Amino acid sequence: MTGKNEFEEKLLNKDLYKTNAASYGEKISHKDNIILWGSGSASDALYQFFIEFHCLRGLKNYADNKKELWGMQKNGYTILSPLEVAEKAKEEPVYIIIASMRFPEIRKQLISLGIQDSMIDTAGFTVAIDYYTYKDETAYQIVKSHFNEFRQVYNSLADKRSKEVYLNILNSKISLDNKYLEFISSPSEEQYFDQELLKLKTDEIFCDCGSYNGDTMEAFFQLTGEKCRKYIAIEADKEIYLELNQKVADRSYKNVTAHNIACWNKKTVLKFQSAKSAGHIADEGEIEVLADTLDHILKDEPVTMIKMDIEGAEPAALAGARTVISKYKPVLCICIYHNLKDYYKIPLMMKELNPDYYLFVRNYTDMVAVETVCYAVPKDRINLKLEEGVE
Repeated sequence: MTGKNEFEEKLLNKDLYKTNAASYGEKISHKDNIILWGSGSASDALYQFFIEFHCLRGLKNYADNKKELWGMQKNGYTILSPLEVAEKAKEEPVYIIIASMRFPEIRKQLISLGIQDSMIDTAGFTVAIDYYTYKDETAYQIVKSHFNEFRQVYNSLADKRSKEVYLNILNSKISLDNKYLEFISSPSEEQYFDQELLKLKTDEIFCDCGSYNGDTMEAFFQLTGEKCRKYIAIEADKEIYLELNQKVADRSYKNVTAHNIACWNKKTVLKFQSAKSAGHIADEGEIEVLADTLDHILKDEPVTMIKMDIEGAEPAALAGARTVISKYKPVLCICIYHNLKDYYKIPLMMKELNPDYYLFVRNYTDMVAVETVCYAVPKDRINLKLEEGVE
């Protein structure tokens, strides 16, 4: 099998969207005593899926680890505590669908409560979320419409692991089946600072786009012993920006500069939907935020690393960073999971801005394709051995 046709041969060549959604719906329609574990947006998608595929007959309860939700009602069903789930399971078999991204922890918790692994469903989350994400245009249709671009990215990836992660995520999207995501995740604590891939320095000028409340900043300082030339944190949400500043003060972090602004491809004012860690630019947004380009925000700062997790605004932000990326060639750690088309758009943009970049892809959540990062790394910052033939 040559590298040229490897992608085409390994990619699923059939649109399984309707077939696999209906198959999962049929399976669940015959289950009794179903408990949806989680009460957030994932469980909302599953509930809508249950309605559409006539699966409500078996739904009995929700469950959640949040104490303040215990005993409350959601869609007419009581939210149980973990101990109540365990007691219920002693009386009669229960079928638990995990409606959360925290698969490993919750699965381990359920087993410790006496739930048999065969009665724990980790597939429903992916089926429901991707079913509604790709209802207007299936993942298969998107990949086929941009096949050459996806293949170009695949062939540009610098190591075998990246190709495996990239291809399996696409196959998971096409099939609505997260079995393809098994064994492809990397430890979550390595996100953005994956030292298998890149050499982290203690004199970085690090630009954190979508800094949230400083979680990435904490991880960075823990790895570097709080050493850097400068840490530039950029957060659009005003309330979270204030939390970020408070954390900097509480930890007495040095060399941190924070900006309450959104990264974009021009200086403007944008509508913004505040949603804690998932705040994003949206036409229906409730508040207005200032936006600007990284080229203007950073000016002549010789940045060495740029991280972006900005809920789908990454392509626009990269377009607004053309000068700084072309001039300083920083390591780029860019999230690509917010939109399937970003899986080709973002890597190709990075190679366009600096053809000498080496591209890597890693996924940092187990059994679900979120927190997927594309790294663009200059050769002198790479730690691992490159694929044969990669230059």
